[in-house]
Amino acid sequence: MIKLVKTMWEKCSVVFKLKSPLHIGYTPFKGSVVSPTRYYVLGRNFWGAITKRITEFLYNEPKDIDYRNIGKEVMKNFKFSHFYLYDGKTVFTPSYTDEGLNYGGIPQTKFEHMFIGSRISTAIDENSGTARDESLHEIEFINNKFRDEKGNIKGVKIAGYIWVKNTAKILENKIQFGTNSITINGFNIIQELVLGGESKYGFGDVEIDFLKQGDEDEKDEKVMIEINNEQPLDCYLEYSKEIQFEVDIELLTGRVYYDPETDNNEPNNTPGEKMSKVKICFTPGTIIGKYDAELNYDGTLRIINNPK
Repeated sequence: MIKLVKTMWEKCSVVFKLKSPLHIGYTPFKGSVVSPTRYYVLGRNFWGAITKRITEFLYNEPKDIDYRNIGKEVMKNFKFSHFYLYDGKTVFTPSYTDEGLNYGGIPQTKFEHMFIGSRISTAIDENSGTARDESLHEIEFINNKFRDEKGNIKGVKIAGYIWVKNTAKILENKIQFGTNSITINGFNIIQELVLGGESKYGFGDVEIDFLKQGDEDEKDEKVMIEINNEQPLDCYLEYSKEIQFEVDIELLTGRVYYDPETDNNEPNNTPGEKMSKVKICFTPGTIIGKYDAELNYDGTLRIINNPK
């Protein structure tokens, strides 16, 4: 007799095209006039963007509680990796070398020259029409265009993975797959998203370019990731003092509308008012030993066993 194994999670390889520059912020720097960008998109950014898109599709005039409820549904039914810049050939994941930090096998300085830009802004005094004192500010961003080795201008993409539970429903609406789509009632929830910060400048618009359902699916309730000591981390991993590592750790947090891990139905917050739960993490590019880790909804990893 053939025993059928029920698949719990559908793993999808996904690529998005950047329609505009992209700013993925760090923890705010007090007193700094520069807002640096991360060079990749966190899984948490995708959770927030898809929560917003689904909520505003299902509700004509969504309320605070609607965003919270849909956010928790997305948290239960989806998991997101971090997404890295992709030029059609190379996925630019970070790795530490004796010469310093590389992205996609090239030095950080070359990577920044290819993909990273900045913009100066200042607030204008309404009375005088001149720049307001101490308002000068520089915003760093990922460009949506780059020049390749032959001098041709090309579009920037980001590549990563989305896992969807096979029984996934959002308020009894079944999740389905199609050509380059994940749909609810025929609505493609990943067709267009707004990721990261500085949307007032038109930053963060992405659209789906490619989706492929994977050949290997997770058969457990948890999505498990095998960490190889020969490969740098490509996700943040929650810190443990028992783990030997090379090279870096970081306090991972960011501005959010609300945090589903700590949400207690507090009064309405404005976007970016609340900080997410602080996690001490090994950074992408760090090398540790061999472990099995569980993938959280926000793209971070948590070790669940002793080293192999």
